[in-house]
Amino acid sequence: MKEFVEDLRLRFQQVENNLQAVKMAAYMKNIAPFFGISSVPRKAIYTDWKNNLPANLDFDQRWDLVFELWEQEEREFQYVAVDWINSWNIKSLQKEDANKLKLIIQSKSWWDTVDLLASTFLGKVVMKFPEMKNELIESWSETNDFWLHRSTLIFQLKYKQKTDLDLLSMQIERFKSNKEFFIQKAIGWSLREVSKWNPIWVINEIEKQQLIGLAKRVASKYV
Repeated sequence: MKEFVEDLRLRFQQVENNLQAVKMAAYMKNIAPFFGISSVPRKAIYTDWKNNLPANLDFDQRWDLVFELWEQEEREFQYVAVDWINSWNIKSLQKEDANKLKLIIQSKSWWDTVDLLASTFLGKVVMKFPEMKNELIESWSETNDFWLHRSTLIFQLKYKQKTDLDLLSMQIERFKSNKEFFIQKAIGWSLREVSKWNPIWVINEIEKQQLIGLAKRVASKYV
């Protein structure tokens, strides 16, 4: 899979912008170096690169390529990995995808990758295999990794009326006392999405959970 990664590197190097790279790294709290490529040209590079991948990659080959991309220093490689993972057809997904996803969520963790992976790919895996939902959420919740905790709060963001409100309420109850910014924001974010179609439930949930501060402000945006 290294040849595909090197091909992508050459594409990035052709349009890298050192001045923009410094600004992008600073915005992301210097968690990684950047090539300095903004989203529009990066998406164009990704699309052309993806179209040149073999169409018959199997489960192991797909994840080998993901991990190869994840090992690269520049953040744009992780962005391409996220875009590619999220493009996988739900029909091709397997239960084991959740375990592979867990590994990359826990590596080089920041909101720019975690949020897209949790709200899109994790959401699709659980949607396809609902029988694994409770065990997976419980397992991730019992770790000491707040990025996994955040993922359990936001994986249903795109579910709309299919959202498991009992599970969401349980997760809010579990993590509401955690003052970590990304947890409080996730609680509010998850409730804000529900408020678009069930505002009464959200109003009652805010009161029942006695939410305050950031979580309440974000949750109350539309109610």
